[in-house]
Amino acid sequence: MKLLRVLSASALIFIPPAIQAGVWDELFGPDNYWECLLEKMPQTQTYGGSMEHLSQCASRFPDQNDYQTGGGWFGPDTLEECLQEYRTETNEALARLSIRKACFRLFPPN
Repeated sequence: MKLLRVLSASALIFIPPAIQAGVWDELFGPDNYWECLLEKMPQTQTYGGSMEHLSQCASRFPDQNDYQTGGGWFGPDTLEECLQEYRTETNEALARLSIRKACFRLFPPN
């Protein structure tokens, strides 16, 4: 499956730029609701922004129970790394809470 992603990414050079953004996001974007939150919530500064991100992730990934625990290739490997990496980037309360929930969901404590 990973090889398919690499080959697909290589083919992007032949696709017009307007289409590339959607293809890139589909290949390398979040795979579930919780990863979507970790992608969108850091650096969120307002409650409205947090609500918008929650709504976007919920509409893109309606089943919040469809996910696998553990890290990806470049992301954190443990709960502590996840919290350290993502929570420090925002001071907005709902964004921090959402990041915390996502980290606990993806990296359950031992």
